[in-house]
Amino acid sequence: MTRPGAGPPAGRGPRRPGRGTPGRATPGRATPGRGTPGRSTPGRGAEASLADPDLLAGRLFFAVPVPGVSRAPLEAALPDLAPLLGGARLTTPGGWHLTLAFLGQVRPELADAVVRVGEAATAGVPAARLRLEGSGVFPNGRRARVLWAGIGGDTDVLVRLAASLAAECKAVGLRFEERPLVPHLTLARFSTPAPVPEAALELVANAAAAGAEWEARELACYRSILGGARGARYRVIREFPLAG
Repeated sequence: MTRPGAGPPAGRGPRRPGRGTPGRATPGRATPGRGTPGRSTPGRGAEASLADPDLLAGRLFFAVPVPGVSRAPLEAALPDLAPLLGGARLTTPGGWHLTLAFLGQVRPELADAVVRVGEAATAGVPAARLRLEGSGVFPNGRRARVLWAGIGGDTDVLVRLAASLAAECKAVGLRFEERPLVPHLTLARFSTPAPVPEAALELVANAAAAGAEWEARELACYRSILGGARGARYRVIREFPLAG
């Protein structure tokens, strides 16, 4: 999962050979029982969520999806990246997202509160033009635990959304993980802190620079499903549209 990181990240800027054609996220439909991210029907009121409260329960978080057209160059670089990272576990491209608020385990009776938080946090917030940009690690290059690609463009919108989500969670009594927001896309995790070679950082920065800019038009509520050889799986269970 891509989470906001604490403390100053270690990273490098992109070597951007040129922007790709602007792309737009086109998530698929959410299908019960499937682990890949999908799309729920936007615009439903809180009463719809209460018809199936179990859907909005479990390990939940709010995030902005990264569409396939924008992540394609990074995804294509993964076979070259893996040998540079030793025993690090690469994240699954189909679940790539930009986490803005992690709620943790949420009980079914709080489903209505989750919906109210998403609706209130997105009210009046405009769509954002975003792009993948640069690379870095948390917490530092010699003892890295996370390798990430950075985010450029209208990142102020992401910061605004994260602040609104935090405020709305507090207002309704939902617990959430409080960390400073550093917008990023998690690419790999290290079970034991390890150095990340310059070649890996350069590969990620160049691949990120080749990705298409996209317009983020919705905030998604995801469920994290733990277990399995490839780590956690993520499913979109609700979407909250941003202003056009």
